[in-house]
Amino acid sequence: MKKKTKVKFLVLATMLISMTAVPAGQVKAALQANPNTHYKKIDSATNWIRGFREMETTGGTMGLSETLNSDLTASSTSNGIDVHMMRTTEYGAIAILSASGYGNPSNEQAITSTTGNETGVMLNTSYYEWTAGGGSSFISGVNKKYLDIYTTSNTSAKVGDALGTATTPNPGCAGWHSASYSDWLIGNGYGFVRGNGGIFTFVGNDVASNTYYSRGVVVCGAGL
Repeated sequence: MKKKTKVKFLVLATMLISMTAVPAGQVKAALQANPNTHYKKIDSATNWIRGFREMETTGGTMGLSETLNSDLTASSTSNGIDVHMMRTTEYGAIAILSASGYGNPSNEQAITSTTGNETGVMLNTSYYEWTAGGGSSFISGVNKKYLDIYTTSNTSAKVGDALGTATTPNPGCAGWHSASYSDWLIGNGYGFVRGNGGIFTFVGNDVASNTYYSRGVVVCGAGL
């Protein structure tokens, strides 16, 4: 695998990840995923965001010994790894990639990966997934580096998140690939779920009463 100064991997919660340190500023990583074990757990968005961050702590699946502050930031000097719940903008990146000339530009809802084969990011358009993005009270007490915050108006769509419509200030992807749903937040305690009925589906759901799947992002590099 090619070495890079900073590599971002999009992984599902049950992926197996192993990492090997290399000289300063460079990262080499190996990733293995079994597509039959991706979707085995549903939980609240609040538990997902904490659970992914705790992968860095002692006893966590990353084999690290980080201590987290109350807002889920690291309390020590960077260990070169940042594990977090996928933000809406990160989900948007893989969705847009899948629809580009570099991905799997199919109009079908049932896209299995961003590239149409096993080397791409694995997708499942039969289930909703929480993303780390929602209204101002969607998940409280978490550092904003791990959240994308929106208002109840779709004019708050962000560059690259694939939310919103063609007429919003940052044009979105509502209805792309025949997505079944394009429903914005109706309250500040709502967060975005993605995927069910098409990779470009987005729905605002109440964090207090809903459990869904989720996926994590691992960022590797010096100075994180």
